[in-house]
Amino acid sequence: MDQKLKDMLMQQAIVVNQELEMTNVLIGIDKGNKYSLHAPNGQKLGQSAEVSGGFGGFIFRQLFDNMRSANVKIFGNDGTELAEARKPFKFIFSEISAVLGGQEIGRAKRVSWIGRNYSISVRGVPTFTISSSLFQWKNFRFDVIKNGVHVATIMKRYEGALKMMFTQADTFTLEFIDSNLSLEERFTLLATTFLIDYDCFEQN
Repeated sequence: MDQKLKDMLMQQAIVVNQELEMTNVLIGIDKGNKYSLHAPNGQKLGQSAEVSGGFGGFIFRQLFDNMRSANVKIFGNDGTELAEARKPFKFIFSEISAVLGGQEIGRAKRVSWIGRNYSISVRGVPTFTISSSLFQWKNFRFDVIKNGVHVATIMKRYEGALKMMFTQADTFTLEFIDSNLSLEERFTLLATTFLIDYDCFEQN
């Protein structure tokens, strides 16, 4: 694992800010998602971007929206590719895998039709669960549970009515409550943050 990725993952929290796309705001055309990644003190840790599939990928995004397949690359501040998250096409029960050096490290999958419930495995071993109420407003909270203990939280911050109305840009905070979580577990939870954005907040 690259040292830049290790430094990113060992933060107490990672702020994931989806960057505003003006084409989305002005004419309603959805471009691939882009995110900036920050430490709690505001220091930029890197960025990530959904890799475009060319014109075919553009059409696919317009037709299938958050059901679409997506490949989210994670980069350091110097542009070095560090890792990726791969989301396959799914009509229901969306999922994403955390991939490092071409090898799957972990996988998160939605497991319920109505509730925002997820099962997360690391190295093929069921490790975390998330259950999040549908009845939330302003701040949306996804508590990560391991062996019955609350070890991390993914929180979406309310951005205001106008921004919510005109753009899909979202801000998430991934907080690692348990400082003993491994780098592979932290990386898988970062990929899970992208999945939650696609799955719960990207519907047109």
